[in-house]
Amino acid sequence: MRQRPHNTYTRHIIKIYKMAMNILHELVERGIIDQKNSAGIEVEMKESGRTAEEIILDRNIISEDVIFKVKSETIGVTLKRVPSAEVALEVLEIIPEETTATYKMVPLARKNDVVEIGMVYPESMSAQDALRFLSRQGKFRYEVYLITLTDFDKLLKQHRTLGGETEKALAEIEKTRKENMSLLKKNPKQR
Repeated sequence: MRQRPHNTYTRHIIKIYKMAMNILHELVERGIIDQKNSAGIEVEMKESGRTAEEIILDRNIISEDVIFKVKSETIGVTLKRVPSAEVALEVLEIIPEETTATYKMVPLARKNDVVEIGMVYPESMSAQDALRFLSRQGKFRYEVYLITLTDFDKLLKQHRTLGGETEKALAEIEKTRKENMSLLKKNPKQR
């Protein structure tokens, strides 16, 4: 019997499932999650395409701090907690909002040509590929840190809020410029 080729979404789900299984396996190995919960999480991962972290948090099985501490130790990426107030708008703008949301990665700080990048899923090859592309385009080097979903959500909200404020300010400037140009056209002697 011939296998049907996987579509992109199916390949994506399989990849997420394999990555999540490593974290889930480690949580079980450490006795943090029991086999019964693990089995239920596996089923939901397959059915929903969500990650183990998201499911565990939604079900309140263990705290986010525990999940991400174990994940950090398992994948070897430093966990960094970042208050959203510490990340400047010009840093957030290094990565477009849509890319930030898609790959769950956000710039945290910039020191010369090195950008600290917080990622919820640094083990994701597609997120890593996107980051390599952005670093080539933006001509920066980067250091990757693991961040929690909560910190990511706060930073994404800040990105959206500040981005919206910037757009409003630019629109107001453009409106004022047009009004001034209109006045100058009506009264050419004021030039």
